[in-house]
Amino acid sequence: MIKISLRHFLVIALIFLTAGRTTVIAQSPTSTLITRDPAKATIYTNDIKNFWIAFDSLTAGYKNNPFDDFYIKKGSNGVLHFMDHNRIVNADTLLATVVNRKQDYLKIRDNSLKINEVEKQCRVSYYALKYLYPKAVFPPLYFVIGRFNTGGVSLPTEQIIGAEMNEPGNIPYLVAHELIHANQKIPYKYKILLEQCIIEGSADFLGELISGKIPSTAPYIYAKGREAVLMKEFIRDMNLGENDDFDYWLYSGPRKDDRPADMGYYIGYAITKAYYDKAIDKSKAIADILNIQDCKDFLNKSGYLRQ
Repeated sequence: MIKISLRHFLVIALIFLTAGRTTVIAQSPTSTLITRDPAKATIYTNDIKNFWIAFDSLTAGYKNNPFDDFYIKKGSNGVLHFMDHNRIVNADTLLATVVNRKQDYLKIRDNSLKINEVEKQCRVSYYALKYLYPKAVFPPLYFVIGRFNTGGVSLPTEQIIGAEMNEPGNIPYLVAHELIHANQKIPYKYKILLEQCIIEGSADFLGELISGKIPSTAPYIYAKGREAVLMKEFIRDMNLGENDDFDYWLYSGPRKDDRPADMGYYIGYAITKAYYDKAIDKSKAIADILNIQDCKDFLNKSGYLRQ
């Protein structure tokens, strides 16, 4: 994996320390403002507080559905979009999940309330991306609590993190990954294996560059010493068609032997790293990676297949 240079760290720290005091709530909870200024980017956590108000009201015997009154009706765009995409669904569905999994929610309560403690670390990645890619944009970031079915999602107008699915210590790295997705301009065609691996793997690569770590390291640990074998298997499975089979490579599909899920993230990372390492102009390489228009062409230019 790559490491951030000392020069990058010093520049990032200097920018961050001279930027002035930032706040967790930079905009209103329903704002869809996308900014180019890291200091003004929304990082909104009040939905977590509202969730626990609703949770405690339920425990206290509140007669109506407290998740409707105290969480959803008062919710940010993050909460609303978690409903739109069948994650929360509606107040009754959320209530049923909380009742059935009350102990699971209690286990994550303390960690969810610590989200504010990592806000500054998340914002450092914003400054790092701004430094490395001046055209970067920063959508509002919302932390919500759902039904244990989504860890994070990047939409065109906002990023949403499911606090119940993530340890606070790992959140800055997940946020960095999702921030890269928000800045990618890679044309999306469903079910093309090469394209999807590059989309996810390049988000890991650049996310690591701006934050220092990858949110899920299991595929990378497994890949050590197996790089050549994995490359051959991927080339075999990479049909470059319109309806590729994601099995064994993406989104927790079937696994071969003892390998972890989502090995395609590693493949996309390796292709991206090969391209970046070859580039003389690293700033241009970062811009190229964020604006890939032809993934097959990018693969060929990376030199990955000739390693």
